[in-house]
Amino acid sequence: MRVLVVVWGRRVEVLQASPLVRSLAAGLPGSTISVACSPAAAPVARALEGVSEVLPLRGLDPGAPLLSGLAAWARLRRRRFDAAVVCGTAARVRWLVYLAGFARRVGAGGGLTAVLLSDRLSARARENRAATWIRLAPLLGVTAERHEPRLEPGTDATRQASAHFHSSGIADGRLVVALAPGTGHAERGRTEPAPAAWDTENWAHLANQLAARHGAGVIFVGAAEDEEAVIAAQLDVAAPHADLTGQLDVLGTAALLQLCDLVISGDSPLLHLSAAVGTPTVGLFGPTDGSVRGPYGREHRVVQAVVPWHGHRRGYHPGGSLEQIRVEDVLAGIETAL
Repeated sequence: MRVLVVVWGRRVEVLQASPLVRSLAAGLPGSTISVACSPAAAPVARALEGVSEVLPLRGLDPGAPLLSGLAAWARLRRRRFDAAVVCGTAARVRWLVYLAGFARRVGAGGGLTAVLLSDRLSARARENRAATWIRLAPLLGVTAERHEPRLEPGTDATRQASAHFHSSGIADGRLVVALAPGTGHAERGRTEPAPAAWDTENWAHLANQLAARHGAGVIFVGAAEDEEAVIAAQLDVAAPHADLTGQLDVLGTAALLQLCDLVISGDSPLLHLSAAVGTPTVGLFGPTDGSVRGPYGREHRVVQAVVPWHGHRRGYHPGGSLEQIRVEDVLAGIETAL
């Protein structure tokens, strides 16, 4: 059986599709599981367990122009798959798989364009997207669910990460915590605003508290564009620390996170890379909903900034600012994860 997993989004969404891909590969032995995703997410998709082939399509990036969808349609139209599983609810991705001529089009319902799907299920309120997408597998007759994401960074990335890690002076047997004050390899379009960031003084205070309470060493991680935030955070750090920001690509960073005991980041791909290599995380979420966008699994913690909303039965809903999150809130989340 030839199955195409179509991911609308970027690296976070591709990583959240990992449990679905693993479930399809396990439940459909001998099948070919291909993943179509944005070009920026393609290296990550190739490293996911269970992936047979990756099709980079610019039209699957939410920031891409509408015309890029035509190129994506032309490419998919030439291919033959027995089923397409849609990870996303955007109208554009549903039209894409419908016009590409796939007989089986499996996805989550919601919205008028859900009628373009041949098989669908109802999304649950505030359900993690990884959990929603796993529930699509039984629509293809798959019962062997694999709930853990899995990514293999590769030999070269692992070797480079190990060299940086062991030369940092932090890898001496103590607890090692990776902190990501920047945006952590998050991609965005030219007109999109920068992701929300926690104050750099908070990161410094957190690093010092980790050392004082747990004897931890801290490694600052992120992409090259995160260097300014990391430099500002380091000014007030008295704890043992090392700065590896911008020294590794996205797969090298994944390999580095695999060597750490805990990863703390805002809403970024680093949380999902960490989860996919088996390292627990604590994610800080403000305007976005951590229950939906956070890493999938019991070992991961979400610290959510919320705002009052009296219409919600719980009294609150996501949409707050990261400024609402205190260092003490993060430490409480950490101490339940350690």
